Amino acid sequence: MYVRTDCGTENGMLAAMQCYFRDDGTDSLAAERAHQYGTSTNNQRIEDFWSHFRKIRSHWWINFFKDMVSSGVVDLDSKLQRECHWFCFYRVLNDDLQKFKECWNSHHVRPSRHDFVSGSPNVLYYLPERSGGVDNLQAVTHAKIIEMQQQHVMDDEENEYEDYFHYVMENESLQYPTNAEQAFNTFQKLLHIALSCQFSLLIITLINMLLTLTELEIMVET
Repeated sequence: MYVRTDCGTENGMLAAMQCYFRDDGTDSLAAERAHQYGTSTNNQRIEDFWSHFRKIRSHWWINFFKDMVSSGVVDLDSKLQRECHWFCFYRVLNDDLQKFKECWNSHHVRPSRHDFVSGSPNVLYYLPERSGGVDNLQAVTHAKIIEMQQQHVMDDEENEYEDYFHYVMENESLQYPTNAEQAFNTFQKLLHIALSCQFSLLIITLINMLLTLTELEIMVET
């Protein structure tokens, strides 16, 4: 068994890891043969899945965010607003994706006239023998897994905006959103507070500048 992907940027890492994990195999699909590149148009199953996913789920989110932009609720040219938008919506989006994944992996795939195995994806994956399949799982040493984790670990960059929004949520006793409506309202609240603080800081800065200029004028006169 081998992994087949298109030449997308994100798949380069996957291809390298797959070949490395299988480099000590003795079968015909070991080492560099453990992965193959191909055009995405030839992978009709995954293309059909993305089309289905867009229709029943992601299309709603795309339109929702477009409406926020077109109505002026969020300004994508503002880094503050982009960061606030992400902070408010990423948990809700992640939960939505997890629910879709669980639903998809547990639904029943109907029999087809094509070379296709019917059944639940979860059952087909974890119990292939129940559908007449073969478990092609290949053992990988713990040392190799640790090595790949160390090679591909991504350091979390400090995000001052995220830290600030967490502080505001706690200081204002706000609840983290669990759906789109709550995320929308939280975004507006956090943005209002942040912009108010920015305006206050600007006023304080201007006052300090005026005081400094006044002191300089007094020194010049004396």
